[in-house]
Amino acid sequence: MISNKKKAVIHIAKAQVGMKEAEYRDLLSSVGAETSKDLTDKTFDRLMGQFQRLGFKTTSKTRSKRNVSNLPHGKKALMKKLEAIILDMGLTWGYVDAIAKKRFEVETAQWLGPEDLLKLVQMMVTHQNRQHKKERKLENT
Repeated sequence: MISNKKKAVIHIAKAQVGMKEAEYRDLLSSVGAETSKDLTDKTFDRLMGQFQRLGFKTTSKTRSKRNVSNLPHGKKALMKKLEAIILDMGLTWGYVDAIAKKRFEVETAQWLGPEDLLKLVQMMVTHQNRQHKKERKLENT
């Protein structure tokens, strides 16, 4: 069973894309659920992917964790690399999403295609290397 917060996101997505109740029920059944109470975290992710394809855009500013299990293999590896960099540098997904929005004009880094995601990872690696270089320099003084 999913959290009430996730149920609320589903209903926000439903309203945002202008979905009628019958269409919503069909969409739920396409992921193997009759109601939102039947959803698991995995089926929730699949459902949200469907909503995104229908035009849903999240407005959430805070994300502590991204689900990368439903991404293509190459993209999944890049998202894991990005997550490792974020953790190492003490940053947030909001920081990375802001870069993705400014540089690639998408709301979240997770929506980037593999090529743009690779560019974002390369940018973050450069940023990470600079930060480590500064830290080493401070330690030696």
